[in-house]
Amino acid sequence: MGGYVASVRNRISSNWLLSTVSPSIVTAPRLYMAFTILRDGSVTDVEVTQPSGLPEVDRSALRAVLASNPLPALPPDYSGNKVKVKLYFDFRR
Repeated sequence: MGGYVASVRNRISSNWLLSTVSPSIVTAPRLYMAFTILRDGSVTDVEVTQPSGLPEVDRSALRAVLASNPLPALPPDYSGNKVKVKLYFDFRR
């Protein structure tokens, strides 16, 4: 599952376009998100569980997750039909 986790992280990171955030914002408090990945890689139930306090940064991170949909299908050796994911974003230029 480690390789799968890395591929999900890389996909979301590559879709997180820092250019969508005002250049005047250099850093932001960590924000937390949660979502579900279904067996086929579809992403559902995306939510910001702890915002950064900067709506522009939160929207940018949310767009990164939504733009990554669908993610790779769950690994064949994973027995469940879905996996709940919690992750955080650290915004720094």
